[in-house]
Order: sequence, then structure tokens, then C-alpha cells
Amino acid sequence: MIDIWWVFAQIVAGGCGALARFGVMAIIRPGVWSWGLFAVNGVGSLAVGAGAGAFAVHALDWTMASLILAFAAGLTTFSTLTVTAAQHIERREIRTGSIIVTSHVVVGIVVAALGYISAIVLLGS
Repeated sequence: MIDIWWVFAQIVAGGCGALARFGVMAIIRPGVWSWGLFAVNGVGSLAVGAGAGAFAVHALDWTMASLILAFAAGLTTFSTLTVTAAQHIERREIRTGSIIVTSHVVVGIVVAALGYISAIVLLGS
């Protein structure tokens, strides 16, 4: 059921994800390759996949699954990825920008699928 407490919990979970992203990005400073950005997007994709898999086999209820999604949404950042790629393209580093975007998307899909399949295998009945 959606009520004011559920909305508040979603805001808090998303905020915690954003704070976690800020911490990771502050510790792992970007260079040519932003490992911090890669890490938060990978972990967020894994969390979404695992949460969806756990929800699919009824190991998580809707509320907990939505909290995982809210945290992962706050943790991951598509906008930073696009800005990073645009900066490389602006500097005529087309190959680097393309590799960054492609690797984030491909690794994100693969890691989400692994999280989903792992949750189903480990938690399924």
C-alpha cells in the first residue's frame, strides 16, 4: 500500500543511494576512466537485478523490492555517464567516449542479469 510512510521510505532509500554514490565518487577520483562511476553503476545494476530476482520468486515483498530499487536509483547515475562521455567527445576522444558508454551499458545489463539469475537460483523454491 502506498502511503506517506512508504513515500518517505523511498525518499530516504534514494537519498542513501545518492550519499553512497557521492562517497564512492569522492574516494575514487576520475581520470581518463572513472572507476568510481563504473563501480556505482555496476553495483546498482547488480542490486536491481538481484532485487527483481528475489521479488520474482517471492523472497522479497513489493515494499522491500521497491526500497532496493530506490537505493539503486540514487546510487547509479546516467547523467554523470553522459556528461563524462560528452566531455571525451568534446575533446575529440570519440573512441574513449564510445567505449565508456558501451562498457557501462553492456556491463550493467550483464551484471543485472547475473544478479537476477543468482537470486532466482539461490532463493527460488
